[in-house]
Amino acid sequence: MTATLEQTQAELPRLLVLASQGEEVLITVEGRALAKLTGVPQAAAPSKQEWLAELAELRAQGATGKTAGPTVEEILADDRADRF
Repeated sequence: MTATLEQTQAELPRLLVLASQGEEVLITVEGRALAKLTGVPQAAAPSKQEWLAELAELRAQGATGKTAGPTVEEILADDRADRF
């Protein structure tokens, strides 16, 4: 579809719907093509298994080899125990 700049400004919501449905809208000024309005393809959301696999890979890449220390709760409990 082709629309002038004035038509685009007046009908932008409708043209956005058309673009999101896969139609390209060519915007013209004084008969010359100025821009093209197209939809953005929606990427499929990764499955839970894919997401967990990617998370495990990222954790492995960022691993420092250090072991985890005490939790916040353990530190606070020790601090409170030392006070009394």
